[in-house]
Amino acid sequence: MEPLLSYCKPGQSRGVPSLACAGRWAWLLALCLAWTSPAVRAEAEAEDHVQAVTRTVLGILGYTRWPADSAVLHLCVTGATAYAAGLMQSSGQTVGGQRLDVRRVEIEQLKATDCEGIYLGDVEEQQWRNLMRREAGRPLLTISERSALCRIGAMFCLRRQGEGPGFEVNLDSVARSGLRISPKVLQLARSRAVP
Repeated sequence: MEPLLSYCKPGQSRGVPSLACAGRWAWLLALCLAWTSPAVRAEAEAEDHVQAVTRTVLGILGYTRWPADSAVLHLCVTGATAYAAGLMQSSGQTVGGQRLDVRRVEIEQLKATDCEGIYLGDVEEQQWRNLMRREAGRPLLTISERSALCRIGAMFCLRRQGEGPGFEVNLDSVARSGLRISPKVLQLARSRAVP
């Protein structure tokens, strides 16, 4: 068997060797694209999911009203997160008439007085329980990447649903939160509209 590029010699511009060379280069390019395509596709899908989660969280924030209006809406991100990159880049946008300030905070240093909303990544259940005990009675929106936290007090828990993100809602936590959340928030699970 002859080497893949044996006919590819500099300066040959016509004849069979140049056609063979072009065909072999095309075959090599196709092979490289086929080899990298799944990785590139997976990366693009992951980025699309991050953006869909960002739109969903911004929608939840937009459909939420706090007892005291303020010009700035502070969202604190804590724990090891899989989808918060888009949220971090959203700082400065206007959501529900308020400028969004997104910051990353370690859960041990988290004070809900500094946040109107908390976006939780991977945190231990005991850390979550301690935070909720410390901040009981405050109007605090909680959104988690872990569905298990909805069973112990988080208001919204993200989950993968078909092609995009969906979420669970802990209605008991919503009712006790002191926040007004429009029922339109449920439309976010079907469409990706942001208010």
